[in-house]
Amino acid sequence: MPLRPAAAGSKIADRLNRVAAVVGARSYLEIGVATGRTFMAVEIATRHAVDPAFRFDPAPLETPHVRFFAMTSDRFFTEAVPPDQRYDIIFLDGLHTFEQTFRDFCASQAHAHAGTVWVIDDVLPSDIFSALPVQEEALALRKQHGLRGGLWHGDVYKCVFAINDFFPSFSFRTLRRAHGNPQTFVVRRPRPGFRPVFGDLERISRMSFSDLRQHRRVLRLDSEDAIVAWLAPGA
Repeated sequence: MPLRPAAAGSKIADRLNRVAAVVGARSYLEIGVATGRTFMAVEIATRHAVDPAFRFDPAPLETPHVRFFAMTSDRFFTEAVPPDQRYDIIFLDGLHTFEQTFRDFCASQAHAHAGTVWVIDDVLPSDIFSALPVQEEALALRKQHGLRGGLWHGDVYKCVFAINDFFPSFSFRTLRRAHGNPQTFVVRRPRPGFRPVFGDLERISRMSFSDLRQHRRVLRLDSEDAIVAWLAPGA
């Protein structure tokens, strides 16, 4: 059950709970927790939260099954997580950068199993400013060009291209923007007829927003209902 009723309105948590019900998830890892709004509303028995600077006091909320790790994800994977710990759902929502998100995805492989579902947040930037990896620069340039709002997704989208090109035994689908926060869902499911788009991590790291638009099909955009059905075991 959610730890705080005020968090129950989280749309992302609602989506994660749908996925959890379909795959029978009993363990959950969230990288990048901030205020904990999503984490608190996820209805999975065993939950681990990782963030170097929680924006709330996690101590009163901790239980033997709900744990909070105040540290970077790099430290968590190398120093804190038990070697035999496996997660059913892994939500990556830390730094909005390709390098860190991809490193978290790779590091989490040691704590996954054949049925683990990864959910990668902020994979579809709304414009060229939103796609910049440095938030301060993105917001300053947006203001300079007379645009309102603080949309910022970073260059996490490159992580999807890296998975596409270097993890042929994994499949993924990305939520269409019209259906909520852009997220990519990844499962260990081989892709027949695998063909890399770039085949070069350096080229992927140098991708631009224009490159993303040109190769948008790689994201495999779909609706939430279709993705949840696709995630079901045996689908």
